[in-house]
Amino acid sequence: MAKSLKRQLDARFAQTLVDIVAAELNKNVNITDEHGVIIASFSKERITQVHEIAANMLQTGVIRECAVSEEDERQWKGVRKGWNVPILFENHCVGVIGVSGEPDTSAPYARLAARFVEAALQANARQEELVQALNEKKELQSSLMNRIIQAQEEERRRISRELHDETSQALTSIIVGLRVLAAGAKGQEEESSLLQMRDLAVQTLEAVHHLAVELRPILLDDLGLLAAVQKYIEGYMKQYGILVHLHVSNMHRERFPSELETTIYRILQEALTNAARHAQAEQIDVTLAKQRGKIILVVADNGVGFAEGRYQGHQGYTALGIYGMRERTALLDGTLEIKSSPGDGTTLIVEIPLRKRKKTEEL
Repeated sequence: MAKSLKRQLDARFAQTLVDIVAAELNKNVNITDEHGVIIASFSKERITQVHEIAANMLQTGVIRECAVSEEDERQWKGVRKGWNVPILFENHCVGVIGVSGEPDTSAPYARLAARFVEAALQANARQEELVQALNEKKELQSSLMNRIIQAQEEERRRISRELHDETSQALTSIIVGLRVLAAGAKGQEEESSLLQMRDLAVQTLEAVHHLAVELRPILLDDLGLLAAVQKYIEGYMKQYGILVHLHVSNMHRERFPSELETTIYRILQEALTNAARHAQAEQIDVTLAKQRGKIILVVADNGVGFAEGRYQGHQGYTALGIYGMRERTALLDGTLEIKSSPGDGTTLIVEIPLRKRKKTEEL
């Protein structure tokens, strides 16, 4: 607790209080720290001097108000005639405040000044407690959000693998079996029915492959971000008929932390899906770069755009989608910015810092 109290009564804070009290009371005021050293004073030349009466009181532990007479002023160093009052905070004396002048007339001013300083310390401490509580709440929210995202990605990975390894194999077996049955069909009508069933199974297999990739692309885990992005854009252009130009800078198929690769990939998915559904874009430029210790993703379309701050579904970005992308980015200490205006398209910019790996992780 002592360290916390000392932090509350640092020199800058104490000087601010002295300036306020001295101006209101029109008196010479000084404040010492818990060792009796003057850390704030209306008379700046006194700062850093030891107030021997205050120091003696604090060292002996006899905490009480005291007068300083002319005789005391001659006997003790660093003191002036007036009245001294201990400053109490959380039942601990953190310093002494003194008001210069005739002791009898200075006493009420010194007491008033001490109460003001104590109230300011309490308010400052309460503010710090609130800030700390808010930071802890934010950290807890971030931790919970991170766990939720990790759980979602793990479940996506599990389902994707299951679709790829089990469902796809089962459908492939069905397709082969239907082909064999069709070859041995007794009539044209029976053969035609079997081939139609085979075609339906082929379409289902393609849909399963597409779903597996949407859930969790195997390339992202096996070959990394760049390979997964290239494959996704290739499929995106075939599906939506929108031209996408991918610009890559300083990536070289480098692998990055899994959470970073997943975040960039998911945000790109969200941005391109929104562009296809709502932006009425004909062309999209995607930039993926490593610059200044950051991974930068820029997605710019030539669609209808929207008024900034209005994330309506028909304008391209939903408020929920924006929230999700911002949360993912914030968890990695990154930033996300959206620029848009009606008729001028939309640009999304994401920057996420690369965390330095420890030497043990690089081996």
